[in-house]
Amino acid sequence: MFQKTGDSLLGFTATRIRRSEELGARIVELVYDKTGTPVCWIDNGLENKLFSVAFKTLPEDSTGVFHILEHSVLCGSAKYPVREPFVELLKSSMNTFLNAMTFPDKTMYPISSRNRRDFLNLTEVYLDAVFAPRMLEDPNIFYQEGWHIEQDDDGTLRYKGVVFNEMKGAMSGPDHIGDQKLIEMLFPDNCYGYNSGGDPQVIPSLPYRQFCETYRRFYHPSNARIFLDGDIPLEETLSLIASYLVKFDRRTDLPEIAEQAPAAHRETVQYELAKDESIENKAYLLTGKLIGSWRDRVRILAVRVLNDVLAGSNDAPLKRAVLSAGLAQEMVIAVEDSVAQPYLEFELHNIADGKADALLELIRSTARSIAAEGLDREALEASANRLEFRMQEPEEPQGLDRCISAMNSWLHGGDPLMYLLCREDFVRVREMIAAGDFEKLLLDLYANEENTAVLLVEPSYTYGEELRQDEEQRLAAIAAGWSEQNRAENAALNQSLLNWQQTPDTPEQLATLPSLPLTEVSPEPEHFETAVRTEDGVTVLYHPGACRDIVHVSLYFALTDRSTEELAALSSIGSFLGKLSTKSHSALKLQQILKNTVGRMSFDIELNAKEGVTETCTPIFVVRYSVLRSKLDEAGALAMEILTQTDFSERDKLREIVMQLDERSKRTVVAAGHSLGVISTLSHYSAAGAVADALGGYTNLRSLRALAADFDSKYDDYAALMKDMLAKTVCRARLTASVTAAHDCALHALLSALPEGTPVPADARYTAALPDQMGYVIPAQIGFAVQGWQLSQKGMQYDGSLSVAAKILSLSYLWNQVRVQGGAYGTGLSIAPSGAVYTYSYRDPSPMQSLAVNSGFSDFIRSFCDSAEPIEGYIISTVADDEPLRSPRVTGITADMLWFSGRTEEARRTMRRQMLSATKETLRAHCDIWDAFAANGDVCVVAAESVLADAKELTVCE
Repeated sequence: MFQKTGDSLLGFTATRIRRSEELGARIVELVYDKTGTPVCWIDNGLENKLFSVAFKTLPEDSTGVFHILEHSVLCGSAKYPVREPFVELLKSSMNTFLNAMTFPDKTMYPISSRNRRDFLNLTEVYLDAVFAPRMLEDPNIFYQEGWHIEQDDDGTLRYKGVVFNEMKGAMSGPDHIGDQKLIEMLFPDNCYGYNSGGDPQVIPSLPYRQFCETYRRFYHPSNARIFLDGDIPLEETLSLIASYLVKFDRRTDLPEIAEQAPAAHRETVQYELAKDESIENKAYLLTGKLIGSWRDRVRILAVRVLNDVLAGSNDAPLKRAVLSAGLAQEMVIAVEDSVAQPYLEFELHNIADGKADALLELIRSTARSIAAEGLDREALEASANRLEFRMQEPEEPQGLDRCISAMNSWLHGGDPLMYLLCREDFVRVREMIAAGDFEKLLLDLYANEENTAVLLVEPSYTYGEELRQDEEQRLAAIAAGWSEQNRAENAALNQSLLNWQQTPDTPEQLATLPSLPLTEVSPEPEHFETAVRTEDGVTVLYHPGACRDIVHVSLYFALTDRSTEELAALSSIGSFLGKLSTKSHSALKLQQILKNTVGRMSFDIELNAKEGVTETCTPIFVVRYSVLRSKLDEAGALAMEILTQTDFSERDKLREIVMQLDERSKRTVVAAGHSLGVISTLSHYSAAGAVADALGGYTNLRSLRALAADFDSKYDDYAALMKDMLAKTVCRARLTASVTAAHDCALHALLSALPEGTPVPADARYTAALPDQMGYVIPAQIGFAVQGWQLSQKGMQYDGSLSVAAKILSLSYLWNQVRVQGGAYGTGLSIAPSGAVYTYSYRDPSPMQSLAVNSGFSDFIRSFCDSAEPIEGYIISTVADDEPLRSPRVTGITADMLWFSGRTEEARRTMRRQMLSATKETLRAHCDIWDAFAANGDVCVVAAESVLADAKELTVCE
């Protein structure tokens, strides 16, 4: 079907059919004749099947209306009148992706699944959601997902809503505040000048009526684009799509993005700084400049290459000039190309006070000097090579990546393949290098201050409190202006919302949703093939994979001779290796060689633990690289050079990196405080938990902060520790190697270059000493709460059915209690085969209250077991979680971890059988586990000081 242009089926007509060797696919473009809806299918035969419908959604204010719509259309539809079909699908499908996304100019609804029947089910539910949503008749959906006002018994008012709280969290950090303000400055005259996610100060101005009107204007098939990828059952899929599109007539009043004329603009905004930090030199400086149109694909790639050459590492020439002048601690240059007019953004962190103009002039004068001297052609070629390698080595979910990239041109009427194909574009980029065009680009974009937006993001100890007071004052003004009737009406609204939230869907409503039978789930877990051999006295694991001509190598060196404190200090070593000079090459030359030789190379410290063992674990120093088979030995030699010749005497360069890492860690906690909470709460229960804390938890955070605060006095010991670790650890006696490739290959050149060395114990004991009930202060308008525990504390063992119970509690209990009624953006419960158990809340307005709901776990499980609700869907989705999409590289890494843990294929079969055979009786028998967890689990709350001040039971750590 659809063999040539003009072929028709089910109301769709083929407008263009091509084959692409680069994508390994046939590309079929269709149009639905009645509505003009375009469809693009990447027919590549891949097992994972993706469907997406996207709408051009252009904000006209910062109420976040399209973000709220994105959430709301997935809360019930005409054919599926359940409260949250999105959640019901999470409970019962084998999806490999199920979500929706709001961008500054579009909203996308993608789903994917390997299972044919599941794919069709998900596609139909999403089509009904976007074209026949219940939210137009039921305002409770808007009040829950968007915003409403709650009132306490004493008359105090507060805003509540999932998107409202999500955006409070999103707009807490200086990087998000700066990025959003910069795009508003660059596009004052079109849709990009508004916050598409929603400004928390503006969201409460959106009325329900405007919300509904906006849906009707933009959610129309004529304004939609449908993308398909993989081994799609095409006729059935098109039949489903046509059954919805046929109900509409073609519209011509479609939204268009007005072209923005470049304009120079300068502004200052603030962000909240933690009170324990010095305010000196903590401002951010951002600049932005329009660089062309979405049509300028080659120019955009060329700018990416140029950015990497100029600022891809601390020793890149432009970044080196900035760092050496002491005018900024960090500089990142990026291109944003998902908008109609891509722009170049400079982001400079922690700039010297009062030196913003001097910094801007330094950047421009340095750019002019580099252009006058001429760019290093080899450096440009190296950066182009690395970028092309990354773009042609897809990571999962690759179908989703193709879908999002296609919209960069397709949304604006261009070829959907423009941002999917790159080989010919890189030929042109290399022609630009040879012709000397990069110097012109450098002068035009980096040295010319014309039409540049400049934004200063200044630190403030009081900004967060000012936001809180402003919100309180707005609410107080509303309260003062309300009559008794207004209060009664709002109380009725809240009661109606609560009743709606607490009213379960009827069996008849739930029965409308399509479901998979349990027979669709394989009783066999995913197979990871591992061949074990010995080469040069080293154990080598080989995993065959569809890697084309790429080889993925992992080298695992045991670190069991290192203490927890040493591991915390060493955890950053990967940020130095490959970034500092070696005895053979300068740091800049080394980076260039790496880009020309390998697709990726990383150094890190991780950990392994044997299945069922909590007393000991194995910290490991890991070297990984991906390389073309023809350059395998060359890559190994480079790895050895870095491991044995890195020059740690470059004190100033080490200091720069340490300061950058410290700053990045602070921003990460503000953005994802639940991650810190999970690591902290689990640190007491196992050696692996203690090591995880040293490598990426609170202990690591404090170690890094102490090093940054007193670097000069600690430098000698720090450099000596890293040198000592590499000298003793990088040897055959401590090594296990791994190869993932289409065909096995020898590592003799690498292994023979390693010294024999001295072996160390296979594992070691580690402990942590954090408070059981812990608080951590962050400068944010929102918080995170975690409770963690370990089954072995009560002599209990993991059973696969516990993961089914965790799925039920996550999606049927926590979702309703913490997200729906509590207003947090995210929540969940996780239990691992290791026995680690934890709950989390994410971007949560009331984290302490969220912790309290854990005490209701066992009662909820008992009530579920007493109900008629089937368990089979939860089993299916639990199994699906156990088998996510993995690229060949990640598949190899996963196979390594299974081998190290000792979890055999038979053990995994047992776990699968336990999941598949889970019954309500099984779940009921495990209720004592949830009681023990709620009563005994450790707690970590990451939130603002005002939140933690009321939590007297917590020990607040600095």
